[in-house]
Amino acid sequence: MGGEGLDSYVTVYSAHGRLDAETIKAFLEAQGIPVFIDQDTLGLIYSFTVGDLGLVGIKVPPEHAEKAKSLLEAMDEGDFVDEVLVADEGDEISRHIEPVDAEDEDLKDRKKVLFLCADNSARSQMAEAIVNNDCWDKWVAYSAGTESSGKVNPFAKQVIQEAGIYHQGRSKSVSEFFDKQFDLVVTLCDRANETCPPWLKMGENVHIGFEDPAEVEGSDDNRLAAFRKAFNLIRATIPAVLSKYED
Repeated sequence: MGGEGLDSYVTVYSAHGRLDAETIKAFLEAQGIPVFIDQDTLGLIYSFTVGDLGLVGIKVPPEHAEKAKSLLEAMDEGDFVDEVLVADEGDEISRHIEPVDAEDEDLKDRKKVLFLCADNSARSQMAEAIVNNDCWDKWVAYSAGTESSGKVNPFAKQVIQEAGIYHQGRSKSVSEFFDKQFDLVVTLCDRANETCPPWLKMGENVHIGFEDPAEVEGSDDNRLAAFRKAFNLIRATIPAVLSKYED
């Protein structure tokens, strides 16, 4: 393992492939924790693991290991949102305004972000819903697809509803936003990153790849679990990333 000082790093997570590892890395780094991705790990997991051992190791400095473990456990349970544990059920949910329902006066002081995927059926829909719920006072979110499928995945709808978020999702082409200006464009899959229209690259752009839960096969329970994991990862990562663009 190369790099000065990396020999002391400990493995806190075993990711399912490079893309999953990059997502976890982005999440932890958004919380101020240095991360090294070790594809040669033998699966010596420090206190916490998900799935098969020895795939891709997420390593952090030993002084950050306990914090990383706690954050990853909270993330996996869906209890982590922007460095704050989700309030108990019954607590009042913050009011937010859907972009389609908002007046210009509601939006003028908020930054605009566009989440871009290929299909605009799952990941970008979840990101849009999460930001309009969790970050409604500072951001207004939209979503689109470079190759829009024309429909929202029912499992994406279900996990959004399970989180108590109101979302009027519609799968749409990025061409609908040709004349719109955004403070930030976030691509959530490699295909969208590679085919993002040049006219969307005039402002701030960032790529944060998440594995596509729609590619998971098997029973409905397995597929729903994949969507819940993707939703939790997006909710734990995206608000922290957006906070870097608020000044």
